[in-house]
Amino acid sequence: MKGLVRISSIICCLGFVLSLCGCQGNCGTNRSIYEVDDPNRSAVESVSVPKIETPSVVRPDNTQVSGCFSSIDEINASSKNYSKIKISAGYDALQSDVQRDFYEAVEAEVYVVGSEKNDMGLYLIEKICLDAKMTETDIRVGLSAYKNDHPEIFWLSNQFSYIDAGTTEVQLYSNLSPDEISVKSEKLITAIEYFINKIPSGLSEFDRELKIHDLLLSGCVYNEEVESTSEDWRPFSIYGALVEGNAVCEGYSRAMQYLLSIFGIECNTINGTGNSNPHQWNIVKIDGQWYHLDATWDDTTADEIYYGYFNVSDSVISTDHSSAPLFYQMTDEEICGTRDGSTAELFNVFLPKCTSDEKNFYNVNAVVYDGTSEECSQRIEQKIIDCIGLGSDVVYLSVDEGIDYSDAINSLFYEPPYQFFTCIEAVNSQYPDTINDENVSILKREAQKIIEVHIQYKGEDEASEEI
Repeated sequence: MKGLVRISSIICCLGFVLSLCGCQGNCGTNRSIYEVDDPNRSAVESVSVPKIETPSVVRPDNTQVSGCFSSIDEINASSKNYSKIKISAGYDALQSDVQRDFYEAVEAEVYVVGSEKNDMGLYLIEKICLDAKMTETDIRVGLSAYKNDHPEIFWLSNQFSYIDAGTTEVQLYSNLSPDEISVKSEKLITAIEYFINKIPSGLSEFDRELKIHDLLLSGCVYNEEVESTSEDWRPFSIYGALVEGNAVCEGYSRAMQYLLSIFGIECNTINGTGNSNPHQWNIVKIDGQWYHLDATWDDTTADEIYYGYFNVSDSVISTDHSSAPLFYQMTDEEICGTRDGSTAELFNVFLPKCTSDEKNFYNVNAVVYDGTSEECSQRIEQKIIDCIGLGSDVVYLSVDEGIDYSDAINSLFYEPPYQFFTCIEAVNSQYPDTINDENVSILKREAQKIIEVHIQYKGEDEASEEI
């Protein structure tokens, strides 16, 4: 099984082994238990974190040559009987008519792009002229709301200029010419259709989300080089994530948002920090409840997918993430920066409470461990049997709130009754020589009281050695 080969690679090549312990007793033989360091943030913690940029004001440009092209917004998954939803949380959160008018004007003009580069290397979008007076805060908030609701508009630059003279003129910019947008839109449509073809009909919202999450992470790697959109806009976009398979957090989150919307699941992006670094992730609505979803931090440099940030609550995400405030809780100076040099701060346009953990990945997939009872052992045995049937090499255990986490680890693996090994023996008595009980890896997620147990099938160890 490829998964087990990769786990061996983690242990032998990447130096994640914390300890190598032998146990004896009811197990009846020496066994090695590998405690694998939690690698699910290795994609972002081992490199410099790119800057999440707020829109920036540039010098006005009065030249304009426009060209038109087609929208990709018609693509949907109706062939699989899923109804696409319109993302509108950004628009719905706006606080004034002038902000809403600006949003609607962006929506109308973003497809009209100039054919000549200006001196910044950008292409002009049709100028927006509003009779009403707009503040810079209105422009920044309206533009952020629009970008939140339209992750598929990959060419829209963060830069803008404006003239305020009683009425307001706003100049937006494109990273690409109309011809380039058309070519790249076709490539993006092809990439999205790949996902549509891979998702079966009739899946629950949770299973749709899980399938999209795993497909995205299997085909995308974290970009370790780029630091800002001025260097390269693509890793910050849905285009970079889906077409080029190379993205930073913004690319991951915008791709997740758009793909989920195609399959009828409401999803938005969240700005904030992760381990005090600028970061973006998603919130997703599953069966009527909101959850945090951080696909970037579920991806790893170890060629493995982890689920530590798959549908978690505010309390769980807050251990290492911090959401930026809502825009209407901030001052104009915080949103725009000031002339004395302070920079604009990150904000959110939509930030619902996430209080449920019902559809957390582990709550859905893990066996509850509540002690050394026969009933608990039978649940673990059945889960191992289920894994055999699915060809899976991971058993997830959720330690009950009434059980000490360290005590559970010891009882399962290091001290009598060596419960997990006893369960393997019971399974092997029904399915002879199936599980290799001399090579078990555990990954501890103590904050969530989860134990990931990576098992190995007989014959897999020899295959790993050959590789």
